[in-house]
Amino acid sequence: MTKNRKFLALAAQIVAVLAVLVTLSLCFVGCNGDVDPDAPPVDFNRDDLGRVPEEASIQGVTAIDGAQVTATSAELSTDEAVKATAAYLFNLANANLEKVDYYANYAVGGGTANVTNLNMAGDMKVREVRIKDGAAMYMVTLGRVTNGYLTGNSSKPVSFIIGICRGILDYGNRKYTPDGKTMYVQEGGSGCLDETSVANFFTDKPYINWDKCDDVRSESIEDFMKNEYYRNHYFETNSSLINAKNLVSASVVRDDELDCYNIEMTVDVNSDALELATESTRESAGSDDIVFAYQTIKCQVWDCGLFRTYETADSWEGSMGPGGMLKGSTSNEWTKYFTYNKENAPGLQIPTDMTWYK
Repeated sequence: MTKNRKFLALAAQIVAVLAVLVTLSLCFVGCNGDVDPDAPPVDFNRDDLGRVPEEASIQGVTAIDGAQVTATSAELSTDEAVKATAAYLFNLANANLEKVDYYANYAVGGGTANVTNLNMAGDMKVREVRIKDGAAMYMVTLGRVTNGYLTGNSSKPVSFIIGICRGILDYGNRKYTPDGKTMYVQEGGSGCLDETSVANFFTDKPYINWDKCDDVRSESIEDFMKNEYYRNHYFETNSSLINAKNLVSASVVRDDELDCYNIEMTVDVNSDALELATESTRESAGSDDIVFAYQTIKCQVWDCGLFRTYETADSWEGSMGPGGMLKGSTSNEWTKYFTYNKENAPGLQIPTDMTWYK
């Protein structure tokens, strides 16, 4: 999010597309672009993703208090009790990510950015793996531009725009803290990815050439959390301020077969729920004229109080560039699949060779 990016002196149309796509890639690690034809379906059945946590995996975790589940609704409801129940379940699961000794998630994201007053758009796809083991945290993320086109013509990509955007916006990075005190960060641009990077992200094949990335930098956990706009701890999956007051509506449904709750929430974008997200977006866009149009959150929470899955969709719009000449908007989606069973997740372990940050 803090990486400096150089802009090329291109035609005004290209600059407009890049401006919005830069904002997209810096502010959101996710969106809903088309899948590349050569990208295989993601296999979420490996490494115990979405499997119920074993007893040994949930020591110290706070389980759901049935007395706090005061109301449920299969449909989105404005009832205060339903909204309070949804907020309670979400916040409990978010807080438990700090308490659990091990968790890992694989995240899939994508999005579409539009330059509305120039009738141009672009898509981006993002993948991330995040692993917590004790106080240590390891994250690997990559993003790739998948399309660039005139609005309404996504099936007719403009190869020149795609090539230029990939050269500037494609990225890979890794972040690691061994002790919860210092975060080490290494970032790279399009040169660190190859054509199969996105397709092979969730396999054992290499997908980022770290030799083509920038030198490692370090920062304190406090500075990292501030710069990355975390709210409570660096293990959290969402920094929105979620409570009944900040929700327009919510639904809560018990799934007896899975022993979990299915939650959906519509966030009030005019409340202070998205304060940190708004600050982050405005900083990256270089404009105070950025507002969220909507945000929805869906998640599943096990009876033990941990996330099974997490999904968010949102959109922001506003003006940027000199005199606010560029009118833009984005629509973004982000899905995470969790596992807490370390012994059953051989592909989701912090690498043993971690000399790169020393």
